[in-house]
Amino acid sequence: GCARLFGRKEAPEALAYTNLTEDEVRVVTKLTAAILPTEQFGLPSSLNEVPTVQNVDKQAGQMSGQTRELLSLGLWVIEHRPMASFRFSRFSKLDDQEAHEYVLALQDGTFVERGLIAAAKTLVTVNYWRDSRTWESLDYWGPMTEKWGVRRLGNAPLPPV
Repeated sequence: GCARLFGRKEAPEALAYTNLTEDEVRVVTKLTAAILPTEQFGLPSSLNEVPTVQNVDKQAGQMSGQTRELLSLGLWVIEHRPMASFRFSRFSKLDDQEAHEYVLALQDGTFVERGLIAAAKTLVTVNYWRDSRTWESLDYWGPMTEKWGVRRLGNAPLPPV
């Protein structure tokens, strides 16, 4: 059907990622490995225990059309820029150490490069730390309103002081 026309071998519902393309998944996976080496610090794995890439995929599905297009463009630039300036290889093909060095190089780069990598790092790290499996290492026990049994008031006004 239509899925084959767009280069996918399986129907979209059979894919693990519904909002990111295969190339974008490879870039986000390599970014996650490069900027969140969690195993070194005894934290839950950013690739195996915490579904960081799946969380990014879900967030991409909630983005407006323009924001989603900008995300695609940013990930494309991160993927292809090393071919011209770093190791003559796509970002997703670099080993983890080279990918980390590339991220560091972007952090010291031009204004656009710094902005691009800051946005990508924010996207990945927020989608890692929002998972409840990471909260224990931060000594965060979740929303206090739930723990203390505070009743939700919705949009009710606060009581007068």
